[in-house]
Amino acid sequence: MFTTGCNLLGDKTNSLANDTTLSLEAREWSKKIDEYPTNDEYLVQRAEVFTRSKRYDLAIEDYLKAIAVNGEKCEYNISLGDVYFAADQTTDALESYEEAEKVCPLNEEAIFKRAQFLYFVRQFTKSKLAFGKLLNVSPQHAQGHFFLAMLNKEDGDTATAISLFEKTIELKGADYNSCMQLALIYKALGDTENELVSLNRAINTDGRSAEAYYTRGLYYQNQGYDELAIKDYQKTIDIDASYTFAYYNVGNILASQGNFTKAIDHFEICLRLSPNSAKSYNRIGQCFELLGKKDQAIVNFTKCLQIDPNFAPAKEGLTRLGEI
Repeated sequence: MFTTGCNLLGDKTNSLANDTTLSLEAREWSKKIDEYPTNDEYLVQRAEVFTRSKRYDLAIEDYLKAIAVNGEKCEYNISLGDVYFAADQTTDALESYEEAEKVCPLNEEAIFKRAQFLYFVRQFTKSKLAFGKLLNVSPQHAQGHFFLAMLNKEDGDTATAISLFEKTIELKGADYNSCMQLALIYKALGDTENELVSLNRAINTDGRSAEAYYTRGLYYQNQGYDELAIKDYQKTIDIDASYTFAYYNVGNILASQGNFTKAIDHFEICLRLSPNSAKSYNRIGQCFELLGKKDQAIVNFTKCLQIDPNFAPAKEGLTRLGEI
């Protein structure tokens, strides 16, 4: 993989310095490379320019040239792996990360990149071993602890996962993703107290996260604290006005309180954001039915079934109203 047929002495007649389809920055580096074709640092600089403009083919070519000139810099192989990964050439990406680790066996970035790549391609057993090696080399590597926590969570070892997520938070001072993962674990365990503690920590870490406010709103709703849930759903909407589920859940709470008209308003917002939401049409139909507005209920139950012919609650609604 690391051989290249490119002429390292350069070819000014076919110089990229004359290619007007490239950025000015890329052409300026090309002029320097024409003069010093075996300068690996120039090649890497141009490769970075190509990467930013998503010319991965040209970036790969330059990294291969740089590695041919100077194979002792494992960072070149790491960067090459990143470009291969961005270009969806996953086999070559893994080979590049492995080569980086061969060149620098104790380089934590090289180990981390390989371990992370294996995680992303769901080779969990190999990834776990790689992250174990990383933490032996660098025991305070926060992201290493986080990914190892995710792997233990995947294996069902929640106690170890919790410990590793907490270690990630300790090492980073705060970590939103670890807090959210802890909330998910505690929810699955039925530990509502620690679930709420974790959600509060997540919000304290990132007060602009619509996801965190929505998730805490859902927690409050499930616990029967409707007003607290509505406040968090409203905060979710303040941060992200397109968060459909927040409107939908507020609509459900309002309907459960008998405030059917306001509930319909929220479900109609859901439909503006997601016009093919069968469940929103169904809920509007149910609200109209409870308001005694049979014709409007029938219209919305029918629209629901036009989107999803198997939506049972809408069929039941039409049956109640004598339409089926």
